Amino acid sequence: MLDRIINILKNHKDVSDWKIVQNLTTANELFIIKKQIDMPRSIQVNHITITVYKDFEENGVKFRGSSTINIHPTMTDEEISTAVDDAAFSASFIKNKYYPVPEKSTEEIKPLSSEFDNAPLATWMPKLKAALYAYDNDEKGYIGSSELFLNKNITTIMNSRGVHYSYANYRGHIEFITSWKDTGEEVELYKDLTFADFEPEALSRTAQEMLEMSKEKASTQATQNLEGFTVILQGEPVAELLKHYYMQSNAQYVYQQVSTAKLHESIQGENIQGDKINLTIDPALNNSAVSAPLDDDGVVLSAHKIIDKGVLLKYWGTTQYCHYLNVEPTGRINNFVFEGGSKSIEEMRLVPHLEIAAFSDFMINPMTGDFAGEIRLGWHYDGKTRTAVSGGSISGNLNNIQNNMYLSRELQQCNAKESLQPLCYKGPKALMMHNIAVAGN
Repeated sequence: MLDRIINILKNHKDVSDWKIVQNLTTANELFIIKKQIDMPRSIQVNHITITVYKDFEENGVKFRGSSTINIHPTMTDEEISTAVDDAAFSASFIKNKYYPVPEKSTEEIKPLSSEFDNAPLATWMPKLKAALYAYDNDEKGYIGSSELFLNKNITTIMNSRGVHYSYANYRGHIEFITSWKDTGEEVELYKDLTFADFEPEALSRTAQEMLEMSKEKASTQATQNLEGFTVILQGEPVAELLKHYYMQSNAQYVYQQVSTAKLHESIQGENIQGDKINLTIDPALNNSAVSAPLDDDGVVLSAHKIIDKGVLLKYWGTTQYCHYLNVEPTGRINNFVFEGGSKSIEEMRLVPHLEIAAFSDFMINPMTGDFAGEIRLGWHYDGKTRTAVSGGSISGNLNNIQNNMYLSRELQQCNAKESLQPLCYKGPKALMMHNIAVAGN
């Protein structure tokens, strides 16, 4: 199939360069109600995309357009050729400044290691189920439903400049809902997590934490108005806030002037009294479902230190946008790793604070640094009593608080998202910030 596609692309007069990405996926799925298996399923998928590049000039300026299409394995040569015709025509209307595609490299890629290599996918499904439900033993609180997915994916990337690599990786994905009912209304909380290795203790611990949070949520009180208060974020909200620095150092954001971050300058502003951040992007982060030895353009990936003690060392990004900024491309790396900070979580909790573990929604403006979130579950400590709360919201501006924020020594690894792009965060489990507006409900 790939040979047929390559032959068509090589002989197409309107295609300047091309790229093929093939994903061969074997998947096992398990749908569970309470603890009873509702439906097991296994599937195999062959997904092929072609990106065609078309170069053209206007008034002496060289441009490069591109268009990506899906190719079905059952398509005939004529159907593929027609699809490529349409893609090349579409690419002629995309007016990007010229940029190169990656050239063939002699560098070898390192395979990703995982426990899942040691047995067929189907044998892991009952083990994942057992780990998820290990602490589901209370009549008042339980996992109401869950969906378990485990995929093995073999990716092949080829282009017109001689790039030709293949690698295998795993993506596990679990979605589950915990319920708690004592005397009042039943409370439900949703959780999704991804992984690439078999770590049953971590999975069991996450489910246990969600059951505990459901119990806490069942007895929450209304959040009070708290003006200029100390707020501690815990869990995934920390990843959402610190992701701002990962995106601010992205070459695409810099080129599009969404980010004003400057190389060799403090990305946290001046007079930093709290913790200075340290950020590394790591393509081979253990147990990350988005780890990969190369990016979608075929760039061979390696780890890069991006921010050191608050100072931006380099931009990261794709070949296209790094070329525009005249910096060495790192490739697209979807794992971002922050070092731990100077305080333990218990030390953070010594002062009056509002600790938030879950938001109904959390947003941060990448240009202004403004952030806001609706509180799903938190705890208010007034100096004497710690009370579970829900409702209300927080708001603030990262530029105003980033020089006096503290990161926990304890670390976590969890999901993050950028638009539709899955990301993985590893870093502090908690973050303390001051002078935050808390609106009660």
